[in-house]
Amino acid sequence: MRKDPAVTFLEDNFEPEDRLAVVLIDRGSGAVTQRIASVRRIASKEFQHWLRERNRAGADVFVSMNALSPDARGRTRGDVSKIRHLYLDLDDNGDEALERLRSNKDLPEPNYVVSSSPGRWQVSWKVQGFDKEQAEKTMRGLVRAFGADPAATDCARVMRVPGFSNHKRHPAHLVRSERLSDTISTPEMFPRLDLDGRHMMVGEGSQQSTVRKRTPDRVSQSEFDWAYARRALARGEFPESIIAAIADYRRSDKPNPEYYARLTVEKARRGLSHSDESREDPGPDR
Repeated sequence: MRKDPAVTFLEDNFEPEDRLAVVLIDRGSGAVTQRIASVRRIASKEFQHWLRERNRAGADVFVSMNALSPDARGRTRGDVSKIRHLYLDLDDNGDEALERLRSNKDLPEPNYVVSSSPGRWQVSWKVQGFDKEQAEKTMRGLVRAFGADPAATDCARVMRVPGFSNHKRHPAHLVRSERLSDTISTPEMFPRLDLDGRHMMVGEGSQQSTVRKRTPDRVSQSEFDWAYARRALARGEFPESIIAAIADYRRSDKPNPEYYARLTVEKARRGLSHSDESREDPGPDR
């Protein structure tokens, strides 16, 4: 009998006692539910039954990609205790970006690619030997190299779980995954940023080569937060859900994370409104 794809994904990517955050976003109300439990518990029949009931009722299912500390009560950067994965979210020109990534010989092969909706992909590598700063720096470099979502670079990020329906799209899309490799990658196997930040270079032990030239400017975490808010609003996310996600991530380094998150979302909303107003009206016949 074939094992459930969600359980297979969890058991392939984590240790049984790793503690993860499971996040549910109700697409009808915008309500966000978070539960923190061990992989053993999340993979249990009872927990999976609860997830399937919520998913059938319209809630999307996400899981944190790195292990949380034993006493974690939330899902902030400070709660992460073990880096298990690096990951990318390929939304814009996703099929092309995935093809370029998989054909790049300077990168280790991803362990999993997940089809979150048509033309949109999540890519993940199982890793060891990374600390939080090193993992996030590597992911930011990969974002610049492959045009991935800049919001998906924090180590407390949640990603979609295979086997559940994505209700953001209509009609709903069944999230599917493909396992490509069993290798556990180490830092020296990944490209690193050149000192000026303009392009990616392969890691130590390999012949250096440029992966793809990008912008020379350093991108701050606030800019990543703004980019995340703008893209999420454009995709139809509920503003309160976006505010909650940003506040949760910045809780360890902002004195008032909710206020900061609300300002960020409002700035992104104004930017989108300005972009819409500046477009030429195409008229009814175009």
